[in-house]
Amino acid sequence: MKNIFVVDDSITTLKLAERALKEHYQLTLLTSGKQLFMALNRRIPDLILLDIEMPDMNGLDVMKQLKTVSGWQSIPVIFLTSHTEQQVVTAGFEQGVLDYIIKPFDAALLPERIEKHLKD
Repeated sequence: MKNIFVVDDSITTLKLAERALKEHYQLTLLTSGKQLFMALNRRIPDLILLDIEMPDMNGLDVMKQLKTVSGWQSIPVIFLTSHTEQQVVTAGFEQGVLDYIIKPFDAALLPERIEKHLKD
């Protein structure tokens, strides 16, 4: 079973993502960029779902740091965010984000949106 790290400071969003994905993937739920980097030192996920707005480190800063570490550079990342501003979307794609899933998301479609990026 593929492993996904879900990183969001909103417990509500983490619980919704968990309900939507737990039957399809092994999940690691994290509430900050700092927790993400600690978890990455223990295990490399198949994909990261990443919020943009977090208190300790925003998603764009997380992306910049991911790209500096060999072994983390190729981890697929999807932003899970309420941001729809063109400059934020563009900045994410420039940092290597594969896709955006806008919050609030449709829980029934979340596994499908992720699966298209995990196909071998």
